[in-house]
Amino acid sequence: MKTFGRTYWFTWAFLVLAAALTGVASLKDAFFGGLVAAMFSTALTRVYARSGVSFAPLIGAAAGALWVLLMLLKSKWWGYAEDYEQASWTLGVDISVHAAGFAGAGLMTALLLRWSLGRSALAGFALAAAMTAIPYGFIAWVDHRVAGPVEVVLLVSSEVPSEQGPYRAPGAVVAQLSPEEIKELKQNLLVVLGPGGEEVIDEQGRRYWPLWRHRLIYPGNPGGPVRTTIVILPPDVMGRESWNFPLSLAPSGLQIVNLGSGQKVSTTNASVSQAVTLKVVAETKGEASTVTVSAISFEVSRSSPVGSFYRPVAARSFPAAFARAPVIASPVIKKDVMRRPSFDTPAEAIK
Repeated sequence: MKTFGRTYWFTWAFLVLAAALTGVASLKDAFFGGLVAAMFSTALTRVYARSGVSFAPLIGAAAGALWVLLMLLKSKWWGYAEDYEQASWTLGVDISVHAAGFAGAGLMTALLLRWSLGRSALAGFALAAAMTAIPYGFIAWVDHRVAGPVEVVLLVSSEVPSEQGPYRAPGAVVAQLSPEEIKELKQNLLVVLGPGGEEVIDEQGRRYWPLWRHRLIYPGNPGGPVRTTIVILPPDVMGRESWNFPLSLAPSGLQIVNLGSGQKVSTTNASVSQAVTLKVVAETKGEASTVTVSAISFEVSRSSPVGSFYRPVAARSFPAAFARAPVIASPVIKKDVMRRPSFDTPAEAIK
């Protein structure tokens, strides 16, 4: 029974420690989830002992990967949708951590027949740490280059008099351009300080203001460098149009994208990443003379060097036009107007 207990506590302790260092799960989830996962590793204690030093780590690694896949299917079939989505986003790190913990427990259990508990536990921990550090280091490097947050700044035009700025609803958060973004915009467009704040003027004299900023965060990697993309949406979009374009190659890069009719895209950044792309879909409403963009959606797609294991992160149903000031019509006052009498008609006919 001591051997079973040692296998259990080694597996549980390593899973909690790995979760704390990698951040793949909260300590609460790792604490209680590790209690159940360690039982599966403990059930293989006799298999570890009989397989020997050569095969026990291999069996443990396969068992750890199988456990993660079973938990993924469990959350898909019987869990909540957000739990399955989170599990699929962190699948690679989960497999790395569990396979390493099970393999380390297998090696320790096999070595207990030859070595002392201290030496066996140290060897098992060294193997588990190496198995976690190498794949997790590669995954973290790919996430740093590919899966960082993407911040989108949307610039739209509004037909207002030259001495006025766009009308924003009361309480609306006004998007602000940073000094670095203004400097980048000034290299290709005219940026002036107007009555509505910083405004951008294109070659046709159309005025643009930042409507909102939104950050698209990949849940498997919420931190890290932020790519910033300034999207200039023209006012002459007809119907429903979509644009696909790659984002900046640098994980913390800044680029300016001009959208045009017919899915035309022009960007100021020549160094782009083919692994990170942004899809923009704009929908318009109204007649040809009064076309306004009613909604816009963004979707970030990512692909790693070994395949497309990232699920797209989307943001939809954002308004893409400034609110117009309400027009209050003057009330029509009806007055009883007496008809001018005619001397050619009888007095009885005049009312």
